[in-house]
Amino acid sequence: MTAENVFTETYDLLTNIGVVSTRKEFNRDWLGVSEGYFRCLRFNNKQPSTQTLATCSSKLKHYSLLFAQRSDTESKVIANKFSSLATRLDSIIHTKSKSKWLSIMERVEAETMC
Repeated sequence: MTAENVFTETYDLLTNIGVVSTRKEFNRDWLGVSEGYFRCLRFNNKQPSTQTLATCSSKLKHYSLLFAQRSDTESKVIANKFSSLATRLDSIIHTKSKSKWLSIMERVEAETMC
């Protein structure tokens, strides 16, 4: 599971339910990034920032709660899909964060052994 896959699924869902109509709109409104963000990442062989992941996850959780309060079945389904996507983004955030602090710990341990 990659962040880009989750973003693509999120974009597809939002497009299908009529919330966004373009990638530019999705990037701006749901990720808080510019239109060329992903081109830049691909060019520099980088992954999306934790902030970008967190922004999208937070917004998905917010709207998941709102949709869950509605009485119709379709809204409940959308709420569950939003929640699932947010959980997947949170898992990626956890993995990235854990990798970061583990590498710092390992470096510090190596430095203290010398």
